Amino acid sequence: MLARFVVGSHIKHHPSNKERGVSLEEDILPNTSDVPPIPQVLLRKYLIYAKERIHPKLNQMDQDKVARIYSDLRKESMATGSIPITVRHIESMIRMAEAHAKMHLRAYVLEDDVNMAIRVMLESFIDTQKFSVMRSMRKVRVAL
Repeated sequence: MLARFVVGSHIKHHPSNKERGVSLEEDILPNTSDVPPIPQVLLRKYLIYAKERIHPKLNQMDQDKVARIYSDLRKESMATGSIPITVRHIESMIRMAEAHAKMHLRAYVLEDDVNMAIRVMLESFIDTQKFSVMRSMRKVRVAL
């Protein structure tokens, strides 16, 4: 909803829309979600609770899977001449997995958390490559 509001605000205040009087909420940005919005008070409590009390541990995390993804991507990036993957990418995957577990109020990082982090990192990493490299890496990603 916040993203919709920001985009709508930019569209609404764009000079080309001044004379048309466009109603953003109904015409441009319809609410496509069937999920009702979370009340702000409840969301604030949830965030404070998660921040203060939830600190997911990594001991159940599949370290081999992260290492294998890193190794495979490193080989692929060297073979294609793309931007190489770095240790920082591994660290970011770990932080994303922890954040995902925290969002779900879990005490441990699970396989779902690691899979989500890998998907996000892979998509982001591949999108930063040159177009020709991006195409070949997307084909390899399907195999991963």
